Amino acid sequence: MSAIRVVMVIYMLVVLAIGYYAMKQTKSSSDFFIAGKKLGLIALAMASFSAAISGWVFVGGPGLYFSIGQGSLWMTFPTAISFAMAWIILGKRMRLLTEVNDCMTTPDAVYARYKSKWVSGIAAVAILVGLVLYLANQITAFAFILSPIFKINFQWAILVGMGIVLIYSVAGGMLAGVYTDVFQGTCMIIASIIIFTLCLVTGSGTQNMAANIVDALSKDAVGAKFVNPWGIMPAITTMSWFFCLSIGIVGQPHIVHKFYMVKDVRKMRWGVVLAAIGGMLAGLLWFGVGLTVKYLSVTGKLPKEAVELLKKSTDNTIVVFLNYYTPKVIAGVVYAGIASAIMSTADSFINIAAASAVRDLPFAFNKKLTSKQELFMGRIVVVVIAVITVVLALTLGPKGIALLGAFGWGTFAAALAPAIGIGFNWSRGTKQAAFASIVVGLVCNVGLEIAKVLGAGFYKTYIAPKGIYNGTLSLCLSIIVYILVSYMTKEEKLDRKVEAVLEA
Repeated sequence: MSAIRVVMVIYMLVVLAIGYYAMKQTKSSSDFFIAGKKLGLIALAMASFSAAISGWVFVGGPGLYFSIGQGSLWMTFPTAISFAMAWIILGKRMRLLTEVNDCMTTPDAVYARYKSKWVSGIAAVAILVGLVLYLANQITAFAFILSPIFKINFQWAILVGMGIVLIYSVAGGMLAGVYTDVFQGTCMIIASIIIFTLCLVTGSGTQNMAANIVDALSKDAVGAKFVNPWGIMPAITTMSWFFCLSIGIVGQPHIVHKFYMVKDVRKMRWGVVLAAIGGMLAGLLWFGVGLTVKYLSVTGKLPKEAVELLKKSTDNTIVVFLNYYTPKVIAGVVYAGIASAIMSTADSFINIAAASAVRDLPFAFNKKLTSKQELFMGRIVVVVIAVITVVLALTLGPKGIALLGAFGWGTFAAALAPAIGIGFNWSRGTKQAAFASIVVGLVCNVGLEIAKVLGAGFYKTYIAPKGIYNGTLSLCLSIIVYILVSYMTKEEKLDRKVEAVLEA
């Protein structure tokens, strides 16, 4: 572990240096929350790709594949089209909106579109709820990486991970996260390619691994199901993942928020190519590690210690492969890359949540802080959110990182995708429809997830047998509510500037 620890320590020092540099560049709330609207094309693409592809992909993904097989990949396939959807549907409109309305947050955009503080306020609540839960997921994934490397227990790993994220989030705000994105995005693209190659060598190719899994799990044809397009899950479940994770991108505040930051709107069309390629390459690690460790497991080739790790949690799948089947220096680079992916995403989440707390909620109650007050209060709120996140991470523990990440994505998709994705492309949408769709999406998805965990009778009887992912069901209901309420309420005259943005 010595080489791995050295690489990780060097990485942490680099991250802290980035945070310090970003702190020197952060002079206003605009710098803190939207990176001063001065991102170049590569930085924007890396920031978008990194915000979407984080701990739930690099840590939870291989573990989910180990558990359910090929069907898990329907969570990664959306990257081929989702970034294109975000860029086409929202990219230019969000950036132009910052010029005509000085928007810094997603609720700012919601207010500009619907001219309702109630709508922007409920959007801020949805963002706070979703981001804090999503952030807890990221810190939990980080703990999975830190714990085996530095031989510390899971709880201490959560505290250490949050502490590192907190230092550069408070110092540099969004600039720190974006600068780290460029560094970590490059690391993870390279790491994914290297690890996938090592997986092919270790398992003697995908065909050999798939054939051995089929043979070893031949009872009840489990092996054949494991490697078929749906894995051991029902087709409706995997396809509902694909639906929610592709269409739902337009409701992700950590993606929408990135469009505010770009320097030159005319070059935005090229960013989608870079972001999509990065996302697809990251999916190689998910597939390669999950398949290889499953093959090694069913053929009895795993060391005893590795078997014990997997018994504790299948999210240790990535840890098993890196610790036992990867050259230590390369493993250290990959661990560092995964840690950086998690940390940069966590930084984005924590600062967006802070922006909702110090800008959007006060605005909903007719309060407005100065730029300096926002900057000062933003840093304080970051600390408060970090404390809440640690409590949640310690409470939730390792409950299945990939599925928890998908839960966060589904919550944002259901609550915000109609009001933002449809609203900025359809002038007929009304503020009543936006408010109703946000409430329905948020309450429905969170409620269904709670019912699922608690094993509620109605959920087991009416929802679970259908096999539809909760986020997809909630998103569909939210879309229907938005369209129906829009037609049932009076069409409103749009602000001239906002109308021009919708027509851009």
